[in-house]
Amino acid sequence: MDKAWLIRNVCAGFCCFYKPEKDEELACKGFLVLEDLTLRQDAIAANDREKLLRDDTMNDLYGMLCKTCPFFVDGCDFAAERRGEGTKSARQVSMPCGGILFLGVCLERGSIDIKALNGVI
Repeated sequence: MDKAWLIRNVCAGFCCFYKPEKDEELACKGFLVLEDLTLRQDAIAANDREKLLRDDTMNDLYGMLCKTCPFFVDGCDFAAERRGEGTKSARQVSMPCGGILFLGVCLERGSIDIKALNGVI
């Protein structure tokens, strides 16, 4: 997929960690997987206002993507929290990266299926 489209739609649209002035070489596993998918961009339906995912979707994506993400060990509060290492209170929940959110919305809407993801992981 086109990198500029991904940055505009995944990073800028979904990621609370995205900083346009930062190094574009840094990318979460969700972004890297989307970059490898051979899907038409106009076939992917994702609305950046839909940032709440079902627990089963979040768990599936965590299991598939997070453990191989370059930020898993150092740099991801969401993964640390899932590993039981979080330092936030129960009222504060860490948000996943934009790649996880974008993929989750696409999975829940049916514009990407789990087989396509497994094919590039």
